[in-house]
Amino acid sequence: MRRTTKTEHQRLLPHFHHPGATYFITSHLEGSIPYDVLRKLKDKRKEAIAEIHLKNPRDKAKQIYMVNRAYFLEYDNWLDRCENSPEFLKDPVVAQIVIDAFREYDGKYYNLVAYTIMPNHFHVILDFSVQVPDLQTLDLDNYIDLSTSIGLVKGRSSRFANLHLQRTGTKFWGIEYFDRYIRNFRHFSSAVDYTKNNVVKAKICLHWLSHPFTWVREDYLKMDLIYPIFW
Repeated sequence: MRRTTKTEHQRLLPHFHHPGATYFITSHLEGSIPYDVLRKLKDKRKEAIAEIHLKNPRDKAKQIYMVNRAYFLEYDNWLDRCENSPEFLKDPVVAQIVIDAFREYDGKYYNLVAYTIMPNHFHVILDFSVQVPDLQTLDLDNYIDLSTSIGLVKGRSSRFANLHLQRTGTKFWGIEYFDRYIRNFRHFSSAVDYTKNNVVKAKICLHWLSHPFTWVREDYLKMDLIYPIFW
């Protein structure tokens, strides 16, 4: 049976899957952020959004967006501080392993748009329109969605990273990740800017071009993206 509806998934962090859309994703190493911190962040976000729904303001969508934005910034700022955090991704070999995992599925399940590898987490932008040449005939039964793709990337990279680091029986990635689907071109440009400049924000380098593990696809401004505003 052919299905064409969006899929939705949630554990501690909110995930909204829109087939063919473009996503900004952040994932962190196991132990980079305590579980209770993630739980408190989620509860804080949930309560704020519930209050917005209760009040039902005219600009409800904008207010919810701002709550989610604040939620992400608090999450990412925690990661950037690297407090008592593993920093395996500072190892150039490990950073390259993660990049190779991104590129393994590039052009097959998604188009790789941009990424940056931080000491304990990464940001990446993935465009899934490569799987959706025609929205009218979209078949989700054969669609490789965001969570599956991230699972493949994390599984492949964790296996080779742990081999390099001579770690056994230990989780490499945290189970959670943060994602936001790109709503329009302005949002897309903002996500690209945030991704490439995160190393500057975290005071790792003075310019993103000097960071060997930050990359932006040269033709991203010409990309024909799907913005799922109709969902």
